[in-house]
Amino acid sequence: MTGHAYGFLIASPPDPAALGPILDAVFALGEGAVEVGLDGEVDGWRWDTPVQCAIQWFEPLNISCQLNVYAATVTDPPSDETIARALARELGTAVLIDHATEPWLYRVFTPGGGSTIASVEDLDAEDRPALRVTTTQAGVAAFPDAAVRGLPEAVRSVPFAPRGTDPRLWAWADLIGRMEAGGWPPLRWYGPDMYAEDLAARDALSDSDSGLEGDPRLEALDARFRAVTVDDAGHELGSDPATAPWYRLRRPAVLPWRVLLPADPEAAGWLWKWVEEGAEGEPGGTDMTGLDLSGADLTGADFSSSLFIDTKLAGTRLVGADFYRSWLQRADLSGADATGACFVRADLDGADLRGTVLDGADLVRAELYGADARGASLRGARILGADLHHTDLRGADLSGAVLRENGFKVTLDDTTRVAGLTGTVFGPAEHVAADGTRTALAGTALEDWIRAGGGDVRVIAPRGRP
Repeated sequence: MTGHAYGFLIASPPDPAALGPILDAVFALGEGAVEVGLDGEVDGWRWDTPVQCAIQWFEPLNISCQLNVYAATVTDPPSDETIARALARELGTAVLIDHATEPWLYRVFTPGGGSTIASVEDLDAEDRPALRVTTTQAGVAAFPDAAVRGLPEAVRSVPFAPRGTDPRLWAWADLIGRMEAGGWPPLRWYGPDMYAEDLAARDALSDSDSGLEGDPRLEALDARFRAVTVDDAGHELGSDPATAPWYRLRRPAVLPWRVLLPADPEAAGWLWKWVEEGAEGEPGGTDMTGLDLSGADLTGADFSSSLFIDTKLAGTRLVGADFYRSWLQRADLSGADATGACFVRADLDGADLRGTVLDGADLVRAELYGADARGASLRGARILGADLHHTDLRGADLSGAVLRENGFKVTLDDTTRVAGLTGTVFGPAEHVAADGTRTALAGTALEDWIRAGGGDVRVIAPRGRP
């Protein structure tokens, strides 16, 4: 039997006392089979245990420590992924393992069973090592300050051009092989910049200096490219049909840059199905009820007439997304960026909008009954004819927003910003003072309160009353 070494990066500081039982269970060796201690401090260690776990603490950034685990006498040791998933689940934090390609790439496992890819920066520190997650392919709650974007290096690390391919044809062959594989492996994503690079490589093959003019290998690749793409007259790529070469007037049958999938595997599967359906010209009308789409990037996506009831969209990027006539009752959009999104006639009753960015969003005739919008940003939003009954707007920013004949039985406080807020409302609202005192604001009292904050809103009587 030979030993097996593991390394796990842990986001939040773990309780050392909890590590032994977790590893005991995952190695299935019985209670007390794992010795846990500090890296470099071996006095008093039990060296006769089958597994040792040394904790190496880091400078407190967004990676707290590394667990160096060594299974010395284990017949069938579990995989790195199996242990990482168990640690993430039991510790309630993200756990990272090597991606096995580039040294700065790691696989991330979340407490809910999801996974994604991250880029980790190794920083110089005087006393202890310091690591920081700088980018993730999908948003992860443990790394709120990390950028969420596609990672081309993770995609390119899995090539699809056959060995022995002429270097001049490699980029074109790799793209075509990836499309033929289906699902845009390995991450069901391919950036538009990456696709543009591949087209530029094809441009170079058309040059007389390439020596490939009339080459049957290139002709065969071109035929395969036609088979996995559709003609859209250059619309997706912004190509001019009068001047662009034929391959720039075609697009992939499934657009791989439509979204960045969330870490949750079930939600990612359903969302990718929606991406594939969209390739057939059927946007919107999908059912994402109850799924965990947290951390996805859905910029510009068309989800009109769709179901997002009880769906988790926390921290999701929804910039310019379209939820026209969609149902989002009790959906969790806390911390999401929905700048410029369309929620016309959308049902957001009971939704969690705490900290949601809705700047410039269109909320015409939206339903927000019982929504929790504390700390939400609605700067410049159009809130016309919307239902704001029992909507909590404490700490919300309504600067420059426009209201018109809205039910406005909302909760306000002195941190609610209303500078530049204009329009008409029915009222009455409720004001909560710093000491918890609640005061009804109706008619001129509500107008005066808004005016004192820099807004100009007229309170009108409900229809049917004199």
